[in-house]
Amino acid sequence: MLHGKFLTVIPYKCEVSSLAGALGKLKHSQDPGTHAMPHFVNWETSQGCGLESQSSELSKRILRRRKIEASVQPEIPASKQLLSTIKNDSEKHIEIELRKFLASKQTPDFHTVIGDVVVGLLGRCQTEPSFYPRNSLMQLIQMQVLSHSLCPRLMEVALEKSDVQMLQLCLQQFPDIPEAVTCACLKMFLNIGDDSLQETDVNMESVSDYTDAIQDEKMEEQNEILQNGFNPEEDNCDTCDKELNGKPQNTVEETSSCPVIPKRAALLNAILHSAYSETFLLPHLKDIPAQHITLFLQYLYFLYLKCSENATMTLPGIHPPTLNQIMDWICLLLDANFTVVVMIPEAKRLLLSLYKFVKSQICICSELNKIEVSFRELQKLNQEKNNRELYSIEVLEIL
Repeated sequence: MLHGKFLTVIPYKCEVSSLAGALGKLKHSQDPGTHAMPHFVNWETSQGCGLESQSSELSKRILRRRKIEASVQPEIPASKQLLSTIKNDSEKHIEIELRKFLASKQTPDFHTVIGDVVVGLLGRCQTEPSFYPRNSLMQLIQMQVLSHSLCPRLMEVALEKSDVQMLQLCLQQFPDIPEAVTCACLKMFLNIGDDSLQETDVNMESVSDYTDAIQDEKMEEQNEILQNGFNPEEDNCDTCDKELNGKPQNTVEETSSCPVIPKRAALLNAILHSAYSETFLLPHLKDIPAQHITLFLQYLYFLYLKCSENATMTLPGIHPPTLNQIMDWICLLLDANFTVVVMIPEAKRLLLSLYKFVKSQICICSELNKIEVSFRELQKLNQEKNNRELYSIEVLEIL
């Protein structure tokens, strides 16, 4: 071993230590072709070796190491291979490679890798306007690992492409959508034509068949329409305004027919389910045109009437909007656009109908509270009667 130039490793065999060796009964079996290796090394002998032999051995080791490094190439991760494919290949090939990648074993950083893939796809969409891998993006969104903060450009691209199906899926999957993006989606859902929606594939789980033909025929034959015990033509509640009784109310049409087609209703239900903050949402609601606000209010009023028809105050369907969501959005729209909506004749009639119906519901609740109090008093009297030992006749007069 020459110091400062190179290092030579000399093998050394340690002595076997065991109980049999300590007792002298250990048998060393050696092959006839092998030679026993000395237990100790003479460093002076090894140091006296010639430089030529050591340099030749060193060169052989270097060549052997280079051959091994050339033969064994480092394996490229599947995520990097997919990202390189996204930069150059066609949409069809990207879709095939993405399907293979998603079928492989997931790594701990799977969420971030999916986000990088979406960012790579959106980056190419920005540089190449004709490139729009819709199927790949839809497949990645359905993995339920994405969020708006992980890929903020996704919904912007969907808005630019008017892809309402992708927007609906994002509204259902992403928990952190900004209020500005939510209002932009609402504008598109209200502005898009019915013909375009008929050609679009939309998730209809939140919408049931509200317009039943048999039910409509029965409602047309019915002379009086009762809504939770309330007759819109005969209002006996003292708190309701008498002026509203003289207004023409087409209750049958409002209750039986939905103001929007089912696919638009499914898109609007996705808006109702989205999370928001009132402080940040109200300024953006003021930018929506008045006719679209009126249409949205008509749909919300229709849902409110449908909820009131059931004792459970719920709508049919798998994921329908709740009564609280409907009322919250009605209040939000009126808070943001009341001064504009009240000047539109259609919206004004709608507001009067909504006002009258809410008044009737308040009257019903107050009467139910009175009945509840009466039942409680009867229950108390019944308990007192059971506690008395003497016979007595009591008369209870309910006013």
